[in-house]
Amino acid sequence: MLNSNKLNGNFELTKLSELSKLEVLSLSDNALSSFTSASNSNYSLPRLVSLQLSSCNISEFPNFVRNLEGLNFLNLSYNRIHVIEADMFLKFKGLQVLDLSHNIPLSVGNNSEVDLVLPWLSDLCLSSCNITELSNFLTTQESLMFLDLSSNNIQGRITEQENNWGSNLVNLDLSNNLLTALEYYPWKSIELLDLGSNLIEGPLLAPPPSTMAFLISNNRLNGEIPSSICNPESSYLILYLDLSYNNLSGAISKCLGLRYHSILDLQMNKFYGNIPDFWVERNYGLQILNLNNNDFDGSLPKSLANCLGLEVLNLANNKINDTFPHWLGDLPQLKVLVLRSNYFHGQIAHSANESHFSTLQILDLSYNRFSGFLPTTYFRNFKGMTNLASVPMEYIGAGRSYYIYSLALTIKSVEFMLERVLTIFAAIDMSSNRFEGTIPETVGNLISLKVLNLSHNHLTGHIPSSLGNLAQLESLDLSCNKLVGEIPSELTDLNFLEVLNLSENQLVGLIPQGKQFNTFLNDSYVGNTELCGFPVSKSCGHSDPPSAIFEEEEFDSAFGLDWKFVMMGYGCGLVFGFSAGYIMMTIRKPKWLVWMIQQAGNRVLRRFKKNR
Repeated sequence: MLNSNKLNGNFELTKLSELSKLEVLSLSDNALSSFTSASNSNYSLPRLVSLQLSSCNISEFPNFVRNLEGLNFLNLSYNRIHVIEADMFLKFKGLQVLDLSHNIPLSVGNNSEVDLVLPWLSDLCLSSCNITELSNFLTTQESLMFLDLSSNNIQGRITEQENNWGSNLVNLDLSNNLLTALEYYPWKSIELLDLGSNLIEGPLLAPPPSTMAFLISNNRLNGEIPSSICNPESSYLILYLDLSYNNLSGAISKCLGLRYHSILDLQMNKFYGNIPDFWVERNYGLQILNLNNNDFDGSLPKSLANCLGLEVLNLANNKINDTFPHWLGDLPQLKVLVLRSNYFHGQIAHSANESHFSTLQILDLSYNRFSGFLPTTYFRNFKGMTNLASVPMEYIGAGRSYYIYSLALTIKSVEFMLERVLTIFAAIDMSSNRFEGTIPETVGNLISLKVLNLSHNHLTGHIPSSLGNLAQLESLDLSCNKLVGEIPSELTDLNFLEVLNLSENQLVGLIPQGKQFNTFLNDSYVGNTELCGFPVSKSCGHSDPPSAIFEEEEFDSAFGLDWKFVMMGYGCGLVFGFSAGYIMMTIRKPKWLVWMIQQAGNRVLRRFKKNR
């Protein structure tokens, strides 16, 4: 293994001349420009079966590779190769895995008069190569099972006349292309089919019965879900169904819940009516249910309590009219509960069961009509928000899918979209309701919280000094309440606090100084006329503005992660983001593709551990 060794320039192949029994050679992550042999003869490693030359800055297909007749695995990804001719692989009769991804632009042609057949080729990755059309090379690869053509510029329609290929494909990724219509599925053995983020219009065409994962989000589909995909007498067993971000409509048939989904994502469509009582029997299958941003109404089906494996439940932005679903507290795996922007109402009763919602990490009840006191007993129960430091940093649902779970949170009246959710992320948003009374001291026990938003309620009393225990807190919003007294000096201990909003309350006295508090501007305190000291204009008579502590460096979170966000509504002028991570899927994925994804994740994890 010579990867990541800062090798650069020309690599002299004679260095390997004595390694006649070499089977695996990895030169990835170096800056090699060429490969030469001192004898200028064809160079071969007769026993070499695996060659990795990814991220080597190579601009053309290495000639010496043509002579490696025993290769089973060839990785040339993340280079600058622009032309690949099929005849370059004439000697590779045993080649099984070929990765040419991230060579932009890459042209795949065939100068030979004879169609090239690689009889053992099972895995082919051509992702992110700026390919504009499907190559004839694909039509002759009858052993191909795993094909990744994602993130290209492939255009046109999938029709029976023009696309009769891939009869043995098991995994096909055509996401992030420019396909416009889907009239036919030539892939009769397909198990994982990703057509997300294209321009596909018209009604939804049910996938082949062999399909276990069907992802066709972010297209232009319309109409209802076809009955064939929802027929309990059919052979469909779709574990992962993602129809999100389309224009699909209609009521949801009850049989859709009988297909034992692990992930069911129907968000950002126009479905309406009651959520059916799908789950009449106890099961551990359903893990993620996302119905965000539709027109569902009525009450929540109590049968959801039978989904004992449920980890994520997102019902935001609908018209559901119900009281707080306390019976969901019995779900032993529930980590994310989002009920924002509905018509939930009434008081949240105290719970005598200490295990209720004990695994919950993200709770969003914002923009509803809840009233009464904040649920003190639930704050005691939220064990999932108290000790995430010992939890391995991975993605919620990692190992099950490359389905990406996103989540919206509101910060200073701006909606941020979390594109990724890590197992170490914890947040509470109970804003824009009718809660009253004091903020419980027990909130200070939730030491893994990163976001706390209790704004736009009728809360009274003092800000608890125990909030100073929330050492990981990055955003605190208590604005638009009736809070009184001084701002606790303990809040200056929140070293990672990047957003603070205490505006429109009845706070008094000197604004604490030091650490992060020296970075907050007047808008964090506006509407509290009795506050004084920096940064407000009112002087306390003895306070001087603190010296600036800004450094000219990129705003990083406490975890050294890049913060990526999508802003909706009006901007607040702050650089803000959240610790987050993709939910990956590895079922039946090619090992080389899973390895590539894991490497990207590992780089983030190394950054995290380095900065702890």
